Amino acid sequence: MKKFLTGILFLICLSAHLISADLRFVVIADTNPEFFKQKDFSHFEQVIEQINRLKPDLVINLGDLIYGYGLKSTRPQWERYLQVIKKIEAPYYQIPGNHDVFNERARQVYLDIFKRSYLSLDFKNCHFVLLDNLEDGLWGKIGSEQLAWLEKDLTNPYWESAFVFVHIPVWDLKARNVRQEWRQFWFEKIHPLLPNGRVKAVFAGHSHRFGPTRIYDGIFYYIAGGGSSRLHKEFVRRGGGNFFLLVEVSTNGFKVNVVMGNQLLSEQEADLLKEVFGPFFYQPDLRNSNK
Repeated sequence: MKKFLTGILFLICLSAHLISADLRFVVIADTNPEFFKQKDFSHFEQVIEQINRLKPDLVINLGDLIYGYGLKSTRPQWERYLQVIKKIEAPYYQIPGNHDVFNERARQVYLDIFKRSYLSLDFKNCHFVLLDNLEDGLWGKIGSEQLAWLEKDLTNPYWESAFVFVHIPVWDLKARNVRQEWRQFWFEKIHPLLPNGRVKAVFAGHSHRFGPTRIYDGIFYYIAGGGSSRLHKEFVRRGGGNFFLLVEVSTNGFKVNVVMGNQLLSEQEADLLKEVFGPFFYQPDLRNSNK
């Protein structure tokens, strides 16, 4: 009963806080189960209940949707996952993470089920671009075909704001197994497309923590891997817990709220690792990077 009342009070306060938003969307990532409980999505299901109470306009999952790794067949896990996401009341979109497309066979299963690994969509006056940066099994890679698609997609924007979503945060030097060439590729080929496409922010998961947030040429880069049952140890040690983002978009811009348990935190309050990981970010040009 106490937990129920706490949740209701939180929802009332949050609803009052967000009443002026024109559009609200949820960003979550790394919602996959553990190895020994590959079909146990109870952790994600609890989060879905909370998300449904908030009634966002849409929900975007940044990948690591199943455990995946090392298994001959991932289809039973995907079947369970498909059952779980039916409980999400808002329109739901996803991209694959490294757990989902860990080899070519796993990628083919993903494509057989979901048909595509990257896409874009419009909602009200916003444009959403979901990219697959795990092509050919390389963490951070976006291939030439996807790049050509993105160039066309962001040409002549008719929307007021756009948001981009990936799994691997290539700008984060603490993201392991990312070759330097894919970090450079992003900032030489992808990032220059974003300002003209009216992109306001880029969101990534993978690192099982929030932040630190970066700003390149006025575009915000967020790390938001808060759905995992295994969070980054230092993030937990400094008071962090499981979270998802609730992003408000209005005529005045956008605002990122971090929903952590029954708390609504600002992005500044949730950025607990800024001092620890502050120096570890890719710097393509110091004149255009915000430390």
